[in-house]
Amino acid sequence: MNERLYDHVLGSLVGAAIGDALGAPAEGLSKDEIAAKYGGRVETFVDGSDNFYSHGNDVGEITDDSSQMYEMAKAVADCDGVLTVEAAAEALVRWSASYPKYYPRNAGATTSHVIEELQAGADPIELGMLGGYVGRGTTNGAAMRVAGAGLTRAGDWDRAVENAVTMCRPSHGTQHAFAGAAAIAAGIAEGLREDASTVSVVRACVFGARRGEELGLATARKAEGIRVPNTLGLALREALLAHDMEDAEDRLDETVGADGSIQSAVALAVGLFLASDGDPHEAIASCVNIGGDADTTACIAGSLVGAFRGCSAFPTEWVDTVRAVNPELKLDELAARLTTICEASA
Repeated sequence: MNERLYDHVLGSLVGAAIGDALGAPAEGLSKDEIAAKYGGRVETFVDGSDNFYSHGNDVGEITDDSSQMYEMAKAVADCDGVLTVEAAAEALVRWSASYPKYYPRNAGATTSHVIEELQAGADPIELGMLGGYVGRGTTNGAAMRVAGAGLTRAGDWDRAVENAVTMCRPSHGTQHAFAGAAAIAAGIAEGLREDASTVSVVRACVFGARRGEELGLATARKAEGIRVPNTLGLALREALLAHDMEDAEDRLDETVGADGSIQSAVALAVGLFLASDGDPHEAIASCVNIGGDADTTACIAGSLVGAFRGCSAFPTEWVDTVRAVNPELKLDELAARLTTICEASA
């Protein structure tokens, strides 16, 4: 097995879990509220057991974000790297049954509507394109669980987009969700390449956003809202104008925010990836300390920087804590399976 590739595949999976667990105590808080509650910036795992969204969680425990990512990545591995809509739907149902602490408590505004209907045998493609509720199909769940879509062929942006779109269909059948999920999946696929750079990963994200939107407009429900490529472009501009990470946080908080939409989550994660030059600690910590839907934006950023820098680039304390507190996540085994698929398709 290619050890470098394995380290980067594992990094994406572990990074998503780290971001989720670090961000959970900050979810629902503003930047100032986080500093007041925790005595400054959150740079390591803290007790968020009194937070509504992570109530009763242990320090370092994940939430719905990376547990859904894990189940979806297992589905990708089960499909030998080419995900099917049926497998994606089954992964959502399996997640709801396997994590009673997080479902239904943490199910998002989109996923909460589809689980029972999928269990009842509803057509996953038709179900994913239903509207009727504000935000249905345009929330950030499509991007938080997409890591596995980009881990099956290094540098293959098109394959990553295809898997991301398939993953969206049972729940997030809109052009916005397709665009956001495809942006992150393509960036992850690019990050696995040995000669990937911060700029090449960002270019892959932009490609994915445009291609995903294109596929959504052609084959999914056209939802109301700001275009993902536009919001992403705004975030990248602000990231380039920032003179340090604190300035980048302020600029991105004020322009794209972290409100739970697919547009803001993807733009914030990719913008902070660029501002930090792909540094795992800085990108994830900045997502956490902006607040809002902090566990989701940090989960997305973690999956991206992990693919780019590898698991070995994360602080050892972060990796050890996530492993110890969340033993149900067999991340090493899953990374090995995905790495084997990725090597075979090269």
